[in-house]
Amino acid sequence: MKLGKSVFSIPVVLSTIASAAWGEPLTAEGIEKMGNNSLFTMARWRPSSHFLAPAGWMNDPCAPMYDPVRGLYHLHYQFHNNHIAWGNVSWGHATSPDLITWTDVDHYPDDGLPAWKDYQAQSIGTTNLTSNHHDPALYNHLSIFSGSGQAVNLTGGVDGTLLAFYTAASELPTAWNEPYLPGTESQALAISTDGGITWEHYENNPILSDPPGNWNITGWRDPFYVPWPQLDTLLNKTEPHWYAVWGSGIREIGPRMPLYTAPASDLTNWTFLGALWEPEKNTSLGTLEETGSYGFNFELSNFFSIGDRYFVSMGAEGGNVSFHQNKWSLWNEGLVSVRDNGSIAFTPTAGGASDFGLLYAINSFDDVKNDRRIQWGWAQEDINDFGATQLGYQGAFSHPREVFIKNTTGVSHKSSDVLGSSRYFKNTNGSWTASTLGVRPAPDVVKGLHRGARHIKYPCNQRKCDTKKINLPSNLTSSYQISFTIEHTTGMAGVTVGASPDGEEYTNIYFDPSSNNIVVDRANSSLIDEFTKTPHIGFFEPYQLQQKSGNTTMEPIQLDVFVDGSLVEVYANDRFALTSRIYPSREDSTGAKLFAAKGVNVKYSNVEIWDGLLNVWPDRPRNSSSLLIWDTAAETGNYTWWTGN
Repeated sequence: MKLGKSVFSIPVVLSTIASAAWGEPLTAEGIEKMGNNSLFTMARWRPSSHFLAPAGWMNDPCAPMYDPVRGLYHLHYQFHNNHIAWGNVSWGHATSPDLITWTDVDHYPDDGLPAWKDYQAQSIGTTNLTSNHHDPALYNHLSIFSGSGQAVNLTGGVDGTLLAFYTAASELPTAWNEPYLPGTESQALAISTDGGITWEHYENNPILSDPPGNWNITGWRDPFYVPWPQLDTLLNKTEPHWYAVWGSGIREIGPRMPLYTAPASDLTNWTFLGALWEPEKNTSLGTLEETGSYGFNFELSNFFSIGDRYFVSMGAEGGNVSFHQNKWSLWNEGLVSVRDNGSIAFTPTAGGASDFGLLYAINSFDDVKNDRRIQWGWAQEDINDFGATQLGYQGAFSHPREVFIKNTTGVSHKSSDVLGSSRYFKNTNGSWTASTLGVRPAPDVVKGLHRGARHIKYPCNQRKCDTKKINLPSNLTSSYQISFTIEHTTGMAGVTVGASPDGEEYTNIYFDPSSNNIVVDRANSSLIDEFTKTPHIGFFEPYQLQQKSGNTTMEPIQLDVFVDGSLVEVYANDRFALTSRIYPSREDSTGAKLFAAKGVNVKYSNVEIWDGLLNVWPDRPRNSSSLLIWDTAAETGNYTWWTGN
């Protein structure tokens, strides 16, 4: 069956009121009086150099893939068009030739509407299809949850077919800390043979109707599937197989990644192998600050190898602590072995946070065009639901990030039984090589974003910058990158962004050597108190480098800060990432400056700015907003399935 628009109608239009003129600082009272979409282009908060939906609600990245037949990258996303809250979500869809610029895919090309308008970009939507092997029979009428995709057909062949593997929802609500309703989730396929313009559900969906074994599950969603010759060898397979993991958990026991396999000749025929590994609930691999909490349930699980090393990544729900939200984006490296019963066992050897800020639902794919692994994550808004209808949109993705093996040589290290984010290998000279999962914005994408940007490079003498003589711009655009190196510091040091001329609004981003934290301090980021202004804090311990004299010195800290509307991404030394949001209320909060706490002695080098990063949506108008609607009680299970807005 051809996939149609959402099965729900558009019954109630949210009222609109003429918006106030932009010029004076925005206030909470002023925002409350504004109409829908008033802040869509009026404020400087909407990103332009990141991936985001044309309008409305978006969340998890889904089915990133490269189509070698057409030479295009595909990226889908959870999409609730014409709404600003999660609800009857489907998938939206865009393509790119290079991961830099993106084009909305028009899935209804004959109706005369542009690709960015309303539901046009919706690729895989909810339906009223029924199944004779799933209870309830309506298996995907409430939501199309997250999943993955590959440029293959049902027999694993590459012929221009695109194959999406997703979780279908037929009972709501669902949450890790609520009783799991039977039949809530099943696993289904959607197929495109025309480059992703039209999609059809596999005729025998769902291909998996029941969760694994007798698990008292907390969830069972977000399939991630890949071909994997290394596992074929490990399991002594005589024919090629594919492997898949889901996000899941066993109530009162701990989160889980169920592992399945299917012969490459039949990607509808999946067999459960067991849990990949069995962490206890609400535990940590190492220290909580460095490795985060496994929580109680996994979502968006990924399982992949880089070279001969094995990794998982996952969203971990429920591990709430005072310094972090109750959802962690984590990764672990581990050893892979075969259990006596023939299943695969993953034993973690290192791990950390994929992002220490608000980025969640990180999903990755094998970029076969460039022989690398690329991931995206979802950056939700951080506005406490205040002004959401006035914004008219919710959410964006991070820049595409490359993950890779990051080795640092000449490190001084004291052995410990506590696992952390790095593994250490002894060198013949007595020093160590620290090895971890590196992360950085894809270098070719960053280079592309610099096209047309104003580049400022500050001169430094013998790698030291005289910070008293460096005045960063006070009138930056809404999208820019600031890069610099902290060679040495005795205290908190970094950069200030989003600063007004009088210092009334500003955000400090800094490294604190006393706690080994990188902090985005949002206490003064906005005059609008309704917005969240708590800090985002991430653990970053610089390596100590061994000198010929026998002494050690702290490695320099290279910081790359991207500001794009409200979205802030911070990277350090190609092994740390933190995503945040800021919402300055003043039109003139556009300044930046190097920052150091009072009395701190700091040496900077390599200070550069690229101002006016590329608009990655050249075919969209600046105002791509859509009419906002409110669902009826009948369409929302009397507002128990979702809120309706």
